[in-house]
Parts: sequence; structure tokens; C-alpha cells
Amino acid sequence: MLATIAHFGEEGYLDYWQALVENQVVVTSDWETAYYTNFSASSGRGPQPMVVSYASSPAAELIYAEEPLDEAPTASIVSPDACWRQVEFAGILKGTEKLALAEKFIDFLLSVEFQEDVPLQMFVYPVHPQAALPAEFVQATQIPQQPASLDPALIAQNRETWIEDWTELVLK
Repeated sequence: MLATIAHFGEEGYLDYWQALVENQVVVTSDWETAYYTNFSASSGRGPQPMVVSYASSPAAELIYAEEPLDEAPTASIVSPDACWRQVEFAGILKGTEKLALAEKFIDFLLSVEFQEDVPLQMFVYPVHPQAALPAEFVQATQIPQQPASLDPALIAQNRETWIEDWTELVLK
């Protein structure tokens, strides 16, 4: 949704979603249903020929394939206008009684060893600049050079309204 707001603007993003609704877009409650049940290329049975997923999904397809593959069975089309950088994070809750232990855990999460394990376990990019990426991960992923973005203050100001408007249009 945020990528479409960044591309079409606050006034035009709902028009884009309206066109998708008219073309029978399917929005599921979770990624696994969308990818493994509805998406025809991954299951061979699903009714939808396209799925919105992560840029790292083709790497997972290669690594977890039942038979060895030279390339992912699905295409990863990375369009700067359609990509939104998802940043996952961990933090320490203010007032914790276990501050030293929490700091030790965060240090572990940020270690090169852990960060080098992340790509093949969670299919996300490491945050540590010295963490090496596994070759099989690099082979099947693309990093958008300029993903869509919005000012965080604008998101904070409008998030609830955007979600309500999108939900009313797409899910009802």
C-alpha cells in the first residue's frame, strides 16, 4: 500500500487499487496462503498467476527445491515503483529488569556470525556491513536501487486513514 501511495500519491493510490479490485485481485491473510496455495507457479494448483512477495523468495525456491535447480521457477521482477524496503528490528524495552541480558542478546543479533546466518534462515538481508552473503542467496535475489519511500512523518500522520480507506475498498 505504501509503495502505491509513494508512486500514485495520496489522491491516486485508491484508483490503482480500485482497478485491481475490478480485475479480481485476491488479498489473503498471510504470505503462506498467498504463495503456497493461491499462487499457481509455486503450487501448480493455485488460481492466481502472480503474487506479491519478497525479492528473496526466488532464493528460497532454489534452496528448498525438492530437486536441484539452476534457476528459480518463478521470476523476481523488481520494480523501484513497486518495492518497499521492509526493515525488521529488535529493541530493548524501557524499564526491563534484565538490561544486561537484553544488551547481550542485541549484541548477538548484530554479530557477523548471526548476520551471516540470517539470509538462509529468514531470507532477509543482513544489517551488518561486514556480513558476507551466501552465493545461492545472491544468485536469485535482486536489490532495488531506489525503492519507493515516503517521509516517516507523513506515514505517521496518515497511516490510520490510509489503512481504513484501503481496507474499505479492497477487503469489503
